[in-house]
Amino acid sequence: MFAFAVGDSLVALDAVKIDTTDQARILRGGQHFQQTCLSCHSLVDFVNDPVAKELGLSKEQMPVWPEDSWNGHPPPDLSLIALSMSPDWLFTYLRTYYVDKARPTGYNNLVYPNTNMPNPFVDMQGHQVLINPNYFDKNHAHGEQFWYRVIKLKETGRLSPAEFDDYVDDIVQFLTYVSDPSVHARRQIGPWVLGYLTLFIMVTYAYFRLVGKDYFQSPKSPPPH
Repeated sequence: MFAFAVGDSLVALDAVKIDTTDQARILRGGQHFQQTCLSCHSLVDFVNDPVAKELGLSKEQMPVWPEDSWNGHPPPDLSLIALSMSPDWLFTYLRTYYVDKARPTGYNNLVYPNTNMPNPFVDMQGHQVLINPNYFDKNHAHGEQFWYRVIKLKETGRLSPAEFDDYVDDIVQFLTYVSDPSVHARRQIGPWVLGYLTLFIMVTYAYFRLVGKDYFQSPKSPPPH
């Protein structure tokens, strides 16, 4: 399950470049989401979007969890996760799971410490471990450290590190689009709105020059006696 407190991160967040105009990548990210995330997380606010329809997403497919499931912490809907957190937070979070036998799921996370969400990418990414097993006992890591200086890939998965980063990047691109799918419509209508405002200002100015000039140059009436 996702956290909603960026300040909990033990490491610096990686930057991810978002391009919500890349339709192919958004669709690919949607397919990855269906494969990896949809069994637990829903996107209820997104099902009426054209991209959702192209992906075949429907409300009936969305998982519904009772309030007492997962020890009272059911997996949240992720329709607005990219706005609630940030794309950088998501990109780093999904890549910084490491083996921690003290946790119920067997994994912990550097961006969201003690997360209850199981690692969904074990078979793809492999197993990451702390470089120094006693790191947190000694340092209580702060958010300025880079995550790859804290954990290392001990056992590779079926994807190379570069392929896995691309896989997660696609999911983040998709979730960022999901959080604000009207961005394309706004960009399309934006030039028309600016053009209308520009024309309105020009017409208003021309009218002022035509009418206002006569008004300000007309002789003033003498004050009443």
